[in-house]
Amino acid sequence: MQFVKEQRTILFENVKPYDFIYHEFERLGFFEKSEDFFITNASYIIERIREEAWKNYQVTEREFTSRMLASLYFDKDIEKMSSKEAIDWFVEEYPEHIYKLSLSNTQSRRSRAGKEFEAIIELILLGANIPMDSQGNIGKKYFVNKGLGKLVDIVSPGTTEYSLNKRDTVLISAKTTLRERWQEVPEEMGRTGAREMFLVTLDTDISKDVIENLYENNIQLVTTKDIKERKYKDNYSVITFEKLIEILRENADKWNGFAYPDNARNEITSNLKIQLEKHIDHTFVYERYQRRLREMK
Repeated sequence: MQFVKEQRTILFENVKPYDFIYHEFERLGFFEKSEDFFITNASYIIERIREEAWKNYQVTEREFTSRMLASLYFDKDIEKMSSKEAIDWFVEEYPEHIYKLSLSNTQSRRSRAGKEFEAIIELILLGANIPMDSQGNIGKKYFVNKGLGKLVDIVSPGTTEYSLNKRDTVLISAKTTLRERWQEVPEEMGRTGAREMFLVTLDTDISKDVIENLYENNIQLVTTKDIKERKYKDNYSVITFEKLIEILRENADKWNGFAYPDNARNEITSNLKIQLEKHIDHTFVYERYQRRLREMK
């Protein structure tokens, strides 16, 4: 497994989750779209980028899988066998290796899916001109030290505003699927002291009981228009991503004209510079954090 992990790191070096998603974002032309487009078409953007990213990721994964399986044998091992004999021999000889490689692929997909989903959300919110801080940019330790916990992925307008007034900030957690992990969210929510949290997901199989349990704990589920229409049409505790953006914009307006203390302004500036440095190669992202930095001066 260690060899597989090392080889995966080498082959996927140039397809890191954020870079991979950003490439699709640019290739699909979303970087040229207006603010209004992001506000009204967030669900479409999520679905389109994920569809294309998955299609292109499979190409790299197939190459990786073929390379790993081919490393298990030499040509001389099978040169005198028919195709069927070679396949039968290989499956019988390396069942554990095949299983572990398959397991490694599955685990890698799950890990990447979460990071890619967070990247898509950040790009959409930036496109919709929503001020925010991302845990992926600033760091999990910083979020934890701010009392935000490990499950909060995005804070709007930002972590500094959260320290100043929890009730006028919006917390977002992103999970492609919930499974049993949904139970962690209310617990984490209780530790933040925030008024509510939005849980963005693409899960199409969430029970009514789970939805109600989350809602009773002031956690509102957010999904795409299509999933909402197909799976949760009559459940008003589930909202669309477009509705979340509307809520975020209304909340951001509360901070217009706010007189930030010098220490708070300096903290915001510092966090924006961290995010600028992280995205120096992502022009669309860099320009939007740069614009917010100018607004703070």
